[in-house]
Amino acid sequence: MLLICTAAAEDTTSYSAASMVSVTGITISPDVLMKGDTALVTITITNNGDQSVGLSRAILYGTQSATGNGITVIDNTNYNSIGDIGAGVSRDFVFTIKADGQDAIYYPVFYLDFQNAGSIRYPLPVKVQSDSIRVSLVDMPDVFTAEKKESVTLLIGNPRDNAVQGVIVNLLGDGVASTQSGYFVGTLKAGESTKVSLDISASYSSNPVIAVSYRNGMNTHTTSLDLAIEVGESKTAPRMVVNNLATGISGGVSTITGDVSNAGIEDARSVVVTVGTPARAIDPYSQYVIGSLESDDFSSFEVTYDAGGHTSIPIIVSYKDLHGNDYTMTYLFDTGAVSMTSGGGVTSSGSAPAAGGQPGGMGMMGMSGAGLGSLPLLELVLFIGLVIAVVICWRRGYLARAFTILKMKLKKD
Repeated sequence: MLLICTAAAEDTTSYSAASMVSVTGITISPDVLMKGDTALVTITITNNGDQSVGLSRAILYGTQSATGNGITVIDNTNYNSIGDIGAGVSRDFVFTIKADGQDAIYYPVFYLDFQNAGSIRYPLPVKVQSDSIRVSLVDMPDVFTAEKKESVTLLIGNPRDNAVQGVIVNLLGDGVASTQSGYFVGTLKAGESTKVSLDISASYSSNPVIAVSYRNGMNTHTTSLDLAIEVGESKTAPRMVVNNLATGISGGVSTITGDVSNAGIEDARSVVVTVGTPARAIDPYSQYVIGSLESDDFSSFEVTYDAGGHTSIPIIVSYKDLHGNDYTMTYLFDTGAVSMTSGGGVTSSGSAPAAGGQPGGMGMMGMSGAGLGSLPLLELVLFIGLVIAVVICWRRGYLARAFTILKMKLKKD
């Protein structure tokens, strides 16, 4: 009887002490899995009592689903002999699990067995969600110019219920290259999105792939977007048109003057006009720097040169687009016969067909041809001066007085 009573007292004491041990923390990394992902589960227990408690075993049981295993515990043999946990002490148990089932919330169960006082049973929720990172095309040129950089804008979004890390955007494929070897986005929080711009050049038409790699915890995933790149003549790039050309000789130096218009959709940068072989550009205006030229805008230029006896003069216009790509366009100008005047002024004008295109374009004041040189400037100035004089006389009353005097004179007559 004494032995039985003693054993019963010990059991009562053991159960009382074990009742003070509880699960105080659960961490799952990543906290939301994709099918096939592995995760680390950390379960923290704490002895909230004032005496040690003997522990026998800690184990995590996986779950089953209608289509097979939902959550599989990969390593479950690490905690078969634990020992005691002291008063006020916490201890972690770490398990590796794998998501084998379809999207759902599963409840694997944690068991902690005591040496003489039963066990703790604790189910923990594990969410499986297979939504991947989304990549969509925001903006891309309809046509790429061969070997010229073009901007492609993408939208990278995270539709998942948890954050993903290490997001990197890469361009894959033959015949294409990107200025950025890889665009690092970093972490995308749940429901977050960001825009990414890549400078892409293409040698020929192709179908490259935008690959977006990322990590969900320790698991690496990739999602992709197929592009269709067509290489041809750009529909938006700046396009220079030269017109209103004229040549002259002053002080023994030949000059070519004219207008350069930007007939493209995009603005042009670093616009420079000069002449090419067989002519030779000479000072004082061997190169005429226009600078920036907005779409549908124009600028006049003047280049001094030595023709070397030739009448067909190449006019070269070099410029850049918004991405820094270099362009060069050449126009052939037939100067024709050049004759000197006593003042050495303008002599003759010719035509400038665009290389590979059509000649000319709209000139100043919305007219094609020679521009201001064909307007009757003297007559226009005289007409404007006459109108101004009439207005002044009318405002000061001179016209009214003149009409009155004229009327009185007519009555006397």
